[in-house]
Amino acid sequence: MKWYFASRMKHKSKITDISKFLKDRGETVISEWIYKDSLKPYKENISKIQPFSEEVVSSLLDTDIFVLISDPEGTDMFIELGICLAKKILSKNIKIYIVGEYSKRSLMQLHPSIIHARNIEEVFNIEKIDLQGVKISVFNF
Repeated sequence: MKWYFASRMKHKSKITDISKFLKDRGETVISEWIYKDSLKPYKENISKIQPFSEEVVSSLLDTDIFVLISDPEGTDMFIELGICLAKKILSKNIKIYIVGEYSKRSLMQLHPSIIHARNIEEVFNIEKIDLQGVKISVFNF
């Protein structure tokens, strides 16, 4: 399965760890933003931002499992959520999760296609990812 994680940049290291965990189990993670440095301020980096934004949209349209790590702030992750909701409505072949305590703070976060989870362990259990021998608490946000 192809996974995409949307989150704030402050969670980059944990998303990178989760990505490695999943790759070690034969899964694919296509959240390329975790391997990039911040491109802020965006207006001053348009030549880098525009092709990268196209890459992100392509990745989102290619993903099988989208996971948004909720946060009281953030912007791009909600646009990513919107792209995945459109994919869900048009093709039905994507699962959408929102993880964490801020998972129900906007209209689109309450779309009936979204599965809400308390933590990443719950997502992995639903997706039948083997957690045997793994200290999953390192993935908590």
